[in-house]
Amino acid sequence: MTRKTPGSAPVKSAATVLVSGSAGFVGRHLLRRLSEKNRASIGLYHAHLPEPMAHALPVFGDLLRVEHLPPALDGIETVVHLAWNQSFRSRIEDALWGAEETVLASRNLEMLKNLIQAMREAGTQRIIFVSALGASRHAESLYLQEKYQAELMILNSEIPEKIILRSALAFGDLKYKDRLVTAIERLMRFPWVYPVPRSKEKLAPLHVNDLSEILLRLIDMALPEPAQILEVTGQQELALEEVFRIVSQGIGKGTHIPLKGFLGEALTPLFERLRKDTTPSGPHIRDLLTIGNRRDTATIINSPLQQTLPPGAYRFQDAMQQTEQRLLQ
Repeated sequence: MTRKTPGSAPVKSAATVLVSGSAGFVGRHLLRRLSEKNRASIGLYHAHLPEPMAHALPVFGDLLRVEHLPPALDGIETVVHLAWNQSFRSRIEDALWGAEETVLASRNLEMLKNLIQAMREAGTQRIIFVSALGASRHAESLYLQEKYQAELMILNSEIPEKIILRSALAFGDLKYKDRLVTAIERLMRFPWVYPVPRSKEKLAPLHVNDLSEILLRLIDMALPEPAQILEVTGQQELALEEVFRIVSQGIGKGTHIPLKGFLGEALTPLFERLRKDTTPSGPHIRDLLTIGNRRDTATIINSPLQQTLPPGAYRFQDAMQQTEQRLLQ
């Protein structure tokens, strides 16, 4: 694989990239960017087939079955690992696996263990793991605890080049049904009003196109050290109330009245339960709010590559305004 010196523009490489979780929200966008760059990629999928696109080959593989992985990794130098069960579920009772009561997050670690083993045997050089801001051994969220454990597994592995990318919440627009906008939209299904839970922290969501561009850059970027931890957020910080207001305007419910403070906090779980569908459609808003929104100063200082990442190009309100304009057309 052709590399470059740190700080210069990435050099296109002909090596094929494997993307796990390729049918997911971030995976679809990353495959699309790779396709636009005429870069060959393999989209590893399990439950859902990725959408067809040029230069992208969908390959079925169960990460819980290590024997499925060697054919997919043949000739692969870089893996972008996105696959994750029960993303953002922060409470342990939301992450149980049937009658066995096996925590789903342990399935994630088992999948990663199999992937690391297969990559080592195939001679794959680089893994890029998308983690989450706030990942920590002591995090209150089960999701963030498991992301942290996954980071440790990768950093302690024998894979020659390892990149941990801790990201803020990724958003797109209504067309792509990202988790943040979907969770907020769920609270606005009822007429006239919607609740806003209390939150002291501001959100710095990152557009999925910006996240994909960062991942695209990291695929070929030369590493000053074999292991790198990077943190990324969106270009602006917004109060939760402002995020809700922007979404309400974007989905055509700008006339609804927000219920804030103690009342909004109390009504949020009630509104989430009283939805039209009976099938869970994603994490609750409180689960999403456990994800961090600030980069750690020490991480920025100790990551030489941090300053070489492309700046964000998409603002949250611009994406929602574009959605609103499409609805009016």
